[in-house]
Amino acid sequence: MKTLRRTLIYPAAAVLFAGAFSACDKNDSEDATPAKEESQHVRLLVADQTSTAVTLLTPGKQTQETFQSSFAGAAVYPTGSGRFAAFVYGSQNAVEFFDSGIEAHGDHVHTKGTPKWALTKSAAVKPAHFSVQESSIAIFGDGDGNLHLADEATLHTAATTTAVPVGNAHHGAVITFLNNTYAVSDKAATGATPWRVKIVNAQGREVGIPSTVAVTNIHGNATDGTMALFGTPQGILKVQNSGQQELIAYPAAFGSNWLSTLSYGAAAKTFVGMSATAGLHLINPATKTFTSVGGITQYTRAVYDAEGRDLLVLQADGKLLVFDGATGSKKVEKSISNLITDVAAAAPYLTATHSYVYITNAPQGKVHMLDKATLEEKHTFTTGGKPSRIVMIGADLNAESDH
Repeated sequence: MKTLRRTLIYPAAAVLFAGAFSACDKNDSEDATPAKEESQHVRLLVADQTSTAVTLLTPGKQTQETFQSSFAGAAVYPTGSGRFAAFVYGSQNAVEFFDSGIEAHGDHVHTKGTPKWALTKSAAVKPAHFSVQESSIAIFGDGDGNLHLADEATLHTAATTTAVPVGNAHHGAVITFLNNTYAVSDKAATGATPWRVKIVNAQGREVGIPSTVAVTNIHGNATDGTMALFGTPQGILKVQNSGQQELIAYPAAFGSNWLSTLSYGAAAKTFVGMSATAGLHLINPATKTFTSVGGITQYTRAVYDAEGRDLLVLQADGKLLVFDGATGSKKVEKSISNLITDVAAAAPYLTATHSYVYITNAPQGKVHMLDKATLEEKHTFTTGGKPSRIVMIGADLNAESDH
């Protein structure tokens, strides 16, 4: 078995001459600081807008590989472990999975073969919402009203996902809980309302406390594993895995605006809600309060980094900001208009690791790698085509084991 190790790089000159130059000034000491490198097991998976080309980036080595997906324009989501990514093709009624070959285990990783497509595919009709919890995977089919379930352990052995009927076809939402139940939206068969959220098990049977809260629409959902939040025009719908529910009223200043996109930052242990009209707000379901993030009301993208610690916000004017995901305090901001001239037109996607931010640049066929602390560019990957969705897979770790 290999010895666990972490890669540390020390400049030779700094070691050889440390004693001789112990009286150096502050600038000399700063110059001797090792340049930080990306973790060796981080991988970035980039889907193309208009072609089936998929680019796998290894930023620690500044290398890339190209694969072919079944369709163009996929929405891409990492699985719970980060080993796999799901490619969701809503208009093609299909989902497929890509394997990074890297499996995280706490403080180290195992290498599981080479990067490749997994066997499992899904024929969900109009797949949209995607939810994971540990190894469990759930996809909601808007066109069939089914959950399509899979487990990471069987993605190379099961040919298809398991279809579980849970209600009428609609543009729905799903949350996977740690207790192996699911919170799913449920809509009346005809007409616009009512909407509700119910708890079902893996067989699609409703369990727990029956829903008593009806709303006029549901869009956006996030979970910490035991509690889920859903965006509705009437407020944020808080749903426990037991089925207990309540509405959290929006601040009066929202007017008729509501938060239609929700995310949970696992490391920050914080929910964020967002919409093009209401802006960005941290949501505290315990105190039922909303805290504006930087006073931002207009943005192009807003996402947590891969570990759910920092919140990345890209504005249409080209300004990129990084906020502490737990407090909403601003860490750094910088214009990236020198890299992407018209952010509003380019509509970049972004993700981030502990140390770096990655942004797609479709008009120029590039992916930019920025230092997360300063937002200065470190490297540019030329992928060609029109790179669009980007996710981090693999592991933000250097330690490795072969056991």
